[in-house]
Amino acid sequence: MCDDISTTGLIEVPVDADTTDVQNEVYRRVHNYVSSLYSYNEQIRQILNKRLNRHIGKGYFLPARENKAAPAYVRRGTFLWGLRNDFQHGDYWCLSVEFERSGEENDLYHLYFRKRDFEATPKGNLDDSGDYLAHAPDHDQTYPLPYIGDFHRNLFTEFETGFEEWCSRNRA
Repeated sequence: MCDDISTTGLIEVPVDADTTDVQNEVYRRVHNYVSSLYSYNEQIRQILNKRLNRHIGKGYFLPARENKAAPAYVRRGTFLWGLRNDFQHGDYWCLSVEFERSGEENDLYHLYFRKRDFEATPKGNLDDSGDYLAHAPDHDQTYPLPYIGDFHRNLFTEFETGFEEWCSRNRA
């Protein structure tokens, strides 16, 4: 979908592609990623609860604004959890896929995030949606694809590797 999601976040599609199809595909892929990340974190919580013999609640993965000591994986993942909630319980209004420019073979699109339309918890009992934005500066929120790419490449991979190593050392 992108040459380098972590830097430009530009979505490249053939010039003759239907804009609606492009939008649907981008939403589908982003939804799949953030939903998978949410499920992965839920699985991690269950493993930790069992192995540590204590309760690690969902709140651990949603650190408060002032909690700068939370691991980077948890802090940066908060925004992605909010996107997942908006998809799951909202209606994608906070995201828009917009035409950027045309090239010779490909058209370029960007995925934009609109804070004013972000409603991660329209019916839920979770904290205010503002908390989902606490650890992602405005300039990082504007283009979610580079944020997702950077998170996955730098934080998720490191966390997953570290967690797998920890599990191997602590087999029950």
